[in-house]
Amino acid sequence: MEHSDIYDIFDEGGQLSQKMESYEFREGQLEMALLINRAFKEHSICAIEAGTGIGKSFAYLAIALLWAKERTKERTVIATNTINLQKQLYEKDLSFLKQVMNSDIKGALLMGRANYLCLRRLEQVVKEITDNPQLQKLLKWAQKSKSGLKSDFKGKLDEQLWFSVNSDADSCYGYKCPYHSQCFYYKSRKEASEANIIITNHHLLFTDISYREKEELDFDSEGVLPSFSNLIIDEAHNIEKNATDFFNYSYDKHSLTRSVDRCTKKRFSKNAPLEDLKQLFIQDKSYKTVGTLFSEIQSTSLDIETYLLSLFDKTSSNTLLLNEENKTHLNPLLPFADQLNKNSETLLMIVQRILEKASIDEELESRGRELLTHIKNIYQLSLNLNLFLSWEESEKLIRWMELKKEKTVTVNTTTLSVATLLKDLLFSQLNSVVCTSATLDLNDDFNYWGSRVGLPLGNRPFLKAVYPSPFNFKENLLLLTPFDAPLFNEKENSRYVEYCITTIKEALISSGGGALVLFTSYSMLNLVFNELKEILAKEKIEIMKQEDEDRFQLLQRFKEEQDSVLFATDSFWEGVDAPGSTLRMVVITKLPFRLPTDPVFKARMEALDKEGLGGFFNLALPEATMRLKQGFGRLLRNNNDKGIVLILDGRIVNKQYGYFMLNSLPPSFHPETESNRINEKIEDFLYTLK
Repeated sequence: MEHSDIYDIFDEGGQLSQKMESYEFREGQLEMALLINRAFKEHSICAIEAGTGIGKSFAYLAIALLWAKERTKERTVIATNTINLQKQLYEKDLSFLKQVMNSDIKGALLMGRANYLCLRRLEQVVKEITDNPQLQKLLKWAQKSKSGLKSDFKGKLDEQLWFSVNSDADSCYGYKCPYHSQCFYYKSRKEASEANIIITNHHLLFTDISYREKEELDFDSEGVLPSFSNLIIDEAHNIEKNATDFFNYSYDKHSLTRSVDRCTKKRFSKNAPLEDLKQLFIQDKSYKTVGTLFSEIQSTSLDIETYLLSLFDKTSSNTLLLNEENKTHLNPLLPFADQLNKNSETLLMIVQRILEKASIDEELESRGRELLTHIKNIYQLSLNLNLFLSWEESEKLIRWMELKKEKTVTVNTTTLSVATLLKDLLFSQLNSVVCTSATLDLNDDFNYWGSRVGLPLGNRPFLKAVYPSPFNFKENLLLLTPFDAPLFNEKENSRYVEYCITTIKEALISSGGGALVLFTSYSMLNLVFNELKEILAKEKIEIMKQEDEDRFQLLQRFKEEQDSVLFATDSFWEGVDAPGSTLRMVVITKLPFRLPTDPVFKARMEALDKEGLGGFFNLALPEATMRLKQGFGRLLRNNNDKGIVLILDGRIVNKQYGYFMLNSLPPSFHPETESNRINEKIEDFLYTLK
């Protein structure tokens, strides 16, 4: 492949400009494509920060297409954090680029198996339930759907119902299934095996690398994903979090009880799997034994739960981080955990033995696999509990407990650092890996992000580049950071809360709505929302908040109601794309520092402090700054957008580290501001929109 092939696509007068009326040449996009091509050629690791508007997806998709044309035996996998971006890449961007480039390269969309509908299981449930409107709607959708993906179903869907009809490896008939030729999951697998480019998500990528480690497979072999040589990770700022979540081993009574109930209690099917297979166990003279084991497992889990709950009696916190000093409090659990492990292992061995020698029809065989799946889940939960209590590899693992709202306790064993894991299982194994995001660099040459994910590798080239947004932030974005805003204080925050309520109210009235108000906690969000809802309604400003509806519907409403206001937290700091005057102001109520009580965060901070590196400056501050960049990036989404970012946390201008955070943001119009002039500045700036 020549450089001229890439210029032909992105240069002025090139293929994209001929097919897109709104196309604007962006030097950063061209340079990004050239760098990705270099990474593929040199078998390098590559990190790219591409600011909003660069068009990073076109840059990496075009190279993937050109590479597939030149090297037909090499496959590229593209992994995203969100299903929304995954589908956009496949359904819109890749499809459009193939037309532009006149390419016949095959692409495929692949998600985890549980995301696909199983037609046989749906048929089974429909026969047994006749009065469920949601089920009837699902049936009509299944008859028209091309993908069978849950994310393509419009409207709410009961999780228990979906679990009864989704694709599941252990209840699958495989080639014996009457619906095999129509199977959504197998069709997607087949398409992926024939494709040169596969678009998947971070979770399935980690499922794949975990499976390859367990089975000792390299990337030339088929794993959960087909074999592949090159990997592009978009939304790569999330890979540490997603890897941490994926490689977490947990136990809780609720999950265990659910698995037991799915073995022993009637649900949507006429009978429980154990009841359908009753004769097999009676013939084996083990039916009573199996029933007793299930009862003892339930009883033991209740004893474990009672003791775990007692550990929270003397603390107001809903989390507990285990360490050398307090680990002895768990000693009374050891005999219960041992008993749970023995009973679940015995149960698993009995059921496996009976099913292996049984000669039964396909329906009962399927029920047997279903029973076995749930018992394996029970056994795995017991192993997770024993890992938690074993104190093995204590220097590499974080052990912590969480008291949930339902008054149940979850125990977790989490990897202290995913850097070595990602380095050994991912970055060192593939020909090339490209990581990209709008937020990876903190003016530190990618040092912070790289240190968290295991980069650079000592023996591999590490290519790095930052391509700033082409948008005119200095003209089109007003950044307001009132110097007299109160400093947030976790212990005494009443003055700060009152300040936020008053300032947000006046700012929203001045902007006439059209705002995203970002919080770092639901409690603060709900407090401010309840104070302002009626006041803003009198100003004819509709406000909505996260959790009122599902994310997709909430964002659609927000985009359609031009002067509405959305109060949100957590996931809405990223992934919100509302170009135009619908979003003309982003209010950041508090700098997004992680709570110091978060056990995983606390353990990682303590580990850095022990190494003499300083947890605040090497983790807390850069992580919060990365999050701040994400929130800031919600505003300008195209060249014509104009608006305001208002930060109400006084630490941004009154603490020395605030300047580090501000310097990480794109340079914008940032006049000195005091609180009593915020409204005036908002109105003056937005008036130029008219």
